[in-house]
Amino acid sequence: MVEDGHKIKTMKKTTSQILIENLSKKRYEYIKQRENSWNEEKEEYEIDPSEIDELANQIQDLIKSGRYELPFEFIIEELTKLGDAPCIFYDDNGHFAISGDGYCSVSLEVDDWEGTFFVEKSMWKDSMREALDYYLDYEDDE
Repeated sequence: MVEDGHKIKTMKKTTSQILIENLSKKRYEYIKQRENSWNEEKEEYEIDPSEIDELANQIQDLIKSGRYELPFEFIIEELTKLGDAPCIFYDDNGHFAISGDGYCSVSLEVDDWEGTFFVEKSMWKDSMREALDYYLDYEDDE
């Protein structure tokens, strides 16, 4: 497979990966249905978001339980579909951190931007996979 001029090795998808992709597609369809259900007169959506939230919880649980068999980039991409904003940091000393806490300027066009992110000392790990584990478990510890 070729993407953007780069050869990409295709790997056989795991059962968890296929299930997550299917749930993600189903969730996206519910989101589109909900967005289309806006009632101008009542100024509210006519479709309850609980099914969307339940699917998000199922996807998060599957990601957490299958984290060691799922490809790293797949996990990051699926988290962004759930509204997470995982940012990977490297400290030039062999340590990695993943944080979703921060803020940055928003532009309608791709442009230079400046951001501020919060990385606690405990978030720095010796590998990206360890940083991902910490990121996935961090909200459970709070």
